[in-house]
Amino acid sequence: MHEIEINGRKIKYELILRPVRYVRIYIQPEGYLRIVSPTQNVKPLLKSREGWILKNLEKVEKGKILASQGFPLFGKFYEIWECQKTKIFTDVICVSNLESLKRIIKKELKKKVEEIIEKRAEQIGGKPNKVFIRVQRNKWGSCSSKRNLSLNITLAALPEELLDYVITHELAHLVELNHSKRFWKLVAKAHPDYKKKREELKLWWVIVNNNELWKKILGE
Repeated sequence: MHEIEINGRKIKYELILRPVRYVRIYIQPEGYLRIVSPTQNVKPLLKSREGWILKNLEKVEKGKILASQGFPLFGKFYEIWECQKTKIFTDVICVSNLESLKRIIKKELKKKVEEIIEKRAEQIGGKPNKVFIRVQRNKWGSCSSKRNLSLNITLAALPEELLDYVITHELAHLVELNHSKRFWKLVAKAHPDYKKKREELKLWWVIVNNNELWKKILGE
C-alpha cells in the first residue's frame, strides 16, 4: 500500500499496473484509493484531483459513522440482540445464528423484489426468467443475456425507494444490456431522479461494507 499527503491529510492508495489508456481512480469503502494505471507516476494526477478525492473520502467517513449506528435493514437501523430464536421486531433484531438471519433476510428481500418486479416489469420491458439472491462482493446486481437477475443480498440494507431503483435498473437491462441513452430513458420512466439515487447508492455501499454484521454475512 502506498501513501500520499493531500491538503495535510495522509491517504493510502493501492496501485495496480495495467496497460490501460487512462488512469482510473476508485474510492474504496474502507477509505483508501485503488488506482489502475499504466505507469507508477500517479502522484501528479492525484494532486490534480485532490478536491474530488477529498470530497469522496468525506462521504466514506459519513458512511462509516452511519454503519456504526446499528444493522441497516430496508433503510432502518436496528439494534442486534443475541437470542435463542432469530426474529425481527420494531427496533431490535434477535439473532440466534448467522445462517438463520441470512434466511430471514433472503425471504424478506425476495418478497419485496417480487413486488417491485410485478410493479415495474410492464412499464420497463418485461419480467426476468429467474431471480437469484446471492452473497456478492462487487455489485448490487446484474442481468444476464439469459434474462436472469442476480441480486446481492445486501440490497436488503437499502431503503425501499433505492431497492426499487436497483431492480428497475436491472429490468431495463432486459431491454438494453448496455448503458445507452435508451437504457437511461427506460430507467427514467420509473425514476426520473436516477442520478440522485445513484449517488445515494454510493453512500449505502460504504455503509454495508463497514457494518460489522453485514461484513459477517458477506463472509469477511
